[in-house]
Amino acid sequence: MLNDSTVLEPLRLIDAVAAIEAVLAEVADPGTGYCPYPPALLNLPTPPAALVGFTHEELEEATVFLCRLGVLAPRPLDEVD
Repeated sequence: MLNDSTVLEPLRLIDAVAAIEAVLAEVADPGTGYCPYPPALLNLPTPPAALVGFTHEELEEATVFLCRLGVLAPRPLDEVD
């Protein structure tokens, strides 16, 4: 997560949210809605193209934002890094 001295600009947050939504629309399980933790997708050998150019921290902030909106469920504590 970004620290207090670093603020993610609103338009960058919106861009990161849009990238996450595009990727999750492709990778989420259609039956259960289960999806991988978006920032973890950067660790794949070939990350989804929509996420390239975003930092792990930016994707974390966008994921937190989506969780606050109720779009994504928060990760269970046993999955936290």
